[in-house]
Amino acid sequence: MKRQLITQMRNEWRSNICMILELTIVGVVLWSSMTLFIYLISVRMQHYGYSTEDLYHAEVKYVSGKSSAYKSYDDSAHSYFTDLAQIRSKLAENPYVEMTGLGSNSMPYNFNFSGTIIEYQDKDSVYSYMGNQRYVTPEVVRMLRLEGYNGETTEQLAQIIERGDILLSNFDNEDSEDMTDGKYFVGKDVTVSRDTTRRCHVGGMAYGIHRSDYENLFRGVIYYPLNTGWGNELIIKVKSGKGRDFMETVTTKDTEHGNVYLSNLQSLDNMRDSAHRDIATVVRNYAVCAVFLLIIIFLGFLGTFWFRVQQRTPEISIRIVNGATRGDIFRRFLSEGMLLLIMATAISTGVEALLMHYQIGNWGMTMGDYIPWLAMSVSVVLLTIMIVAGIWMPARKAMAINPASALKDQ
Repeated sequence: MKRQLITQMRNEWRSNICMILELTIVGVVLWSSMTLFIYLISVRMQHYGYSTEDLYHAEVKYVSGKSSAYKSYDDSAHSYFTDLAQIRSKLAENPYVEMTGLGSNSMPYNFNFSGTIIEYQDKDSVYSYMGNQRYVTPEVVRMLRLEGYNGETTEQLAQIIERGDILLSNFDNEDSEDMTDGKYFVGKDVTVSRDTTRRCHVGGMAYGIHRSDYENLFRGVIYYPLNTGWGNELIIKVKSGKGRDFMETVTTKDTEHGNVYLSNLQSLDNMRDSAHRDIATVVRNYAVCAVFLLIIIFLGFLGTFWFRVQQRTPEISIRIVNGATRGDIFRRFLSEGMLLLIMATAISTGVEALLMHYQIGNWGMTMGDYIPWLAMSVSVVLLTIMIVAGIWMPARKAMAINPASALKDQ
């Protein structure tokens, strides 16, 4: 009757195989969920190097000359530029506004990627850098409180833009190994979009604006100086905590003049919520799925081992009579569950390694090598907790068996 644990598990191979398969499937799904969660947390916790507090964004619209709403200009002194300047002037008079600035693709929470390549030729070598093009006025740099990579202050970066130089960011991911780091180009004249007639001077490096708070930079960022009289975005910096007051006081007269008007005026907070809505849904679905699977594991082990305790009652009684302590009985059940987990982990690790090699790059996430392995460790810990919790009550019941009562009919 004193059988070895492995022999006993082999005799119950059918139910054990089912449990191993269940653990393997749950382990792989749980790993993918943990990979997503840890990746998003790691991106969210990094230093962004800019701030979107108290910022409002509006699209600048221009009435076409072919439109019936177009208002003809009486002289050359008036144009779209003067209309836009009037709107900025009226907004500046609002008591809750600190400053305004113009931009194009200048703000986060916009998933457009206006990419281009800048190049620098040194003798026989050509060095390339790809980035998302963002056009900003010096005011936008100040409103974002943009930080420099090399310790430059926001004001120093604004002055670089003001004198007509461009700024580059660094790369956040390893997918840019074919590109030269931005710091190499600082102080050099580069060609833009492989057009030798278009040259810019790189004045410094700044943190890159992300498209969302849960996405690493795809390639880099190129900040271009924007003509102060033009732009398709108007950025407004309001006084701290005065956003609601600003929205209540701004009127149509403040946002329209001549053939220019502002559309879709909203806070960066609203833009962030809209941009994150889809990822929030995905995270919620993954979380619900992970919790559901963990509950399935808990209930599966609870039911299986509860049945095994009933089935093994005579054997457990004989073990106790022959000197086994109640702690030995408890540890035997836990060891059985851990062996099942080890076998399932060995299989799921192989599946996860294949997914790491072939699939993660297709998920649209650029992450450090440690994240999938950390996710695997977290998954194993969670499964261990669920297995121990599921076995705990049946094992405690086995410890409480009275040999005399259990063996009276044997």
